[in-house]
Amino acid sequence: MLQDFASASALYLYPLLAGLCLGVLQIVVYFAGSVSLGDSVADMIDGTSIGELFDWLNFGRVPFSILGMLLLTTFGATGMLVDGTIPGLPAWAYLVVAVPASVTVTKLVGNGIAKVLPRDESYAVTREHMIGRRGVVTLGPLDDGVPGAIRVRDEHGDLHTIKARPADQGSVIHKGAEVVVVSAAPGSDRIFLVIPFTSD
Repeated sequence: MLQDFASASALYLYPLLAGLCLGVLQIVVYFAGSVSLGDSVADMIDGTSIGELFDWLNFGRVPFSILGMLLLTTFGATGMLVDGTIPGLPAWAYLVVAVPASVTVTKLVGNGIAKVLPRDESYAVTREHMIGRRGVVTLGPLDDGVPGAIRVRDEHGDLHTIKARPADQGSVIHKGAEVVVVSAAPGSDRIFLVIPFTSD
């Protein structure tokens, strides 16, 4: 067993080990209380395709370290399991199974975690917490088409990236503009309506 583990492809072994390390780090963060990875990670992935993926995977409602742990460990474990079941193929061939399996498991487990997390935690984004908050457009311009993204600081002082579009139909709000969240979009808990912020 140990020999099989040691001889596993690095393509799957290293992500598995990294995922386990993230799990340990999450425990440390939980007890430390003051350490947060979410903001720095959000800065790095904001506006990228990776950011879109993590938004879909509940980033902002579930701590990044938990999502990362789920994604990496499922990817690594699935790749190693398939490698052991169907040996002899090149390591990249198992990506066909490992990638969709890791994304699916992370999405499903993330949905469950988001539902049971205490609503007063700093990473739990709700309508009530976002209404009236000021933010900055980070992915725009905001218009009546595909929702863009804004960065908002909640009452805990933590930053969240949320999807948004203008409250006034036909208006356009450019990237970098400061806005105020006025309501949630009808029929959606994850898209918010905003207006430009004015100091008057």
